[in-house]
Amino acid sequence: MKLSLFRFIDETIELYERKMPAFQYAEGQIKNAFYTMFNEGESVVSFRTRIKSTNSLKEKLIRNQFYLDYEKPEDAIEHLSDLIGIIMQCRFIRNEAELYKQLFKYFEVSSEGYSVCLIDKNIYLNLRMPQPQIQRNGFTIFRIDGYYVFNESRINFELQIKSLVHTFWSEIEHEVVYKNPDFVMYDSFNRNMLGAIRDNLDVVDRQLEIMYKEISYESKRAQIGMDEQGFKVFVARSVNDLVNRKMKESVGFTTDFKKCSATIAQYIYIHEFANGENNREKMIMYLEMLSALSESPLDFSEQISLEKDYHSDDPFVERLGTYLMSQLNVNFQWHVFFTMLFIIQRENDTEDLRNFCKVIKLLLIQPRWYANCFSRFETKQAESVRNDLMEILLDALIDANTIKIIYEDNLYRCMNIFRAFVDRINERYQTYEAYVNESQQIRNDLYHQIAILFH
Repeated sequence: MKLSLFRFIDETIELYERKMPAFQYAEGQIKNAFYTMFNEGESVVSFRTRIKSTNSLKEKLIRNQFYLDYEKPEDAIEHLSDLIGIIMQCRFIRNEAELYKQLFKYFEVSSEGYSVCLIDKNIYLNLRMPQPQIQRNGFTIFRIDGYYVFNESRINFELQIKSLVHTFWSEIEHEVVYKNPDFVMYDSFNRNMLGAIRDNLDVVDRQLEIMYKEISYESKRAQIGMDEQGFKVFVARSVNDLVNRKMKESVGFTTDFKKCSATIAQYIYIHEFANGENNREKMIMYLEMLSALSESPLDFSEQISLEKDYHSDDPFVERLGTYLMSQLNVNFQWHVFFTMLFIIQRENDTEDLRNFCKVIKLLLIQPRWYANCFSRFETKQAESVRNDLMEILLDALIDANTIKIIYEDNLYRCMNIFRAFVDRINERYQTYEAYVNESQQIRNDLYHQIAILFH
């Protein structure tokens, strides 16, 4: 024969399951109301809700001895303060108190002492509770009791306001301490350790907030100023957002396109704005175009077909462009990159590719400086050496066979390596013959210095 407490628990769970549709309805209404109140603020990261599971209910009935305090299952359910739980998750610890204070704008005190929600009159909160509350573990938490009125009955819920680091810490503490009966024998030592972990997380919170403020400041400064750097940042961010959204729509997944977006922004700026003519009008045109593209269809699963045959009189531009053409519809990263480049430029695709290769060459090799290198050699000899070194650089980039060769930081590194190497060769070899005698070693050295960047 079962103990009476288990009969009580079985009856309570049976009633609980019958009432589940009402609980689910209340959960949805509560979540919608709080979302309406706080969704426009920057502090709130997410809203998480849950209805207490039957296993959790059984555990609480036994742990809190509800079977001794209540005779009827209805009474036990009515006194479950956290039947529904909602966590308003915010970015930083200081946001917890700020969000708690904002609650008073959306609730007014009723005759019963609880405060009624101005958005949904069925939602009540006990805003008279001192906050933050002190938990059994000695730490504080913003926890507010509330209830939802449904068919003239009360469905209790608990609202918690937690920062990201406090949410993380609570989950650790809950699983390691609260859910682990074997932990009791080490209780004092490990609670001290958990306290130290929480203190460290508080430090992490402050560091994250400093970083977040700095990023926000730079972002706003770039948008407000809309100078060279501001425009490039805006274009890069817009392209990255556009790729993420359109790729998800067309192929069902996304890739990390941030560095490619920065390269596209840099290319647009050099190609369109470096001459300083009509820059304001061009900026407005690009802003309008990027806005229009967000509403236009874009399919990354479609092949790219160049409108004309590719050719360039510049050997560097010819070889680089030929390599990139071979990758357009083979390597998906290159495919996404040039899909975006071509749709943004909206000119002749072949000409866009040629212009892009010219800009890459310009970023790697500064023309005026390079034209004066090896000036002590005869004209044709100097040109031959410059072409040799440029070809070695291009060989290393093509052989790397990765889209990383066009990342801004890698282009900058390659440029510095190439310039330092050429300057050293220029000083070391006084005659063309001396250069030719060691040309193979020179090739190997330069190739290795570039190739190692991508391995």
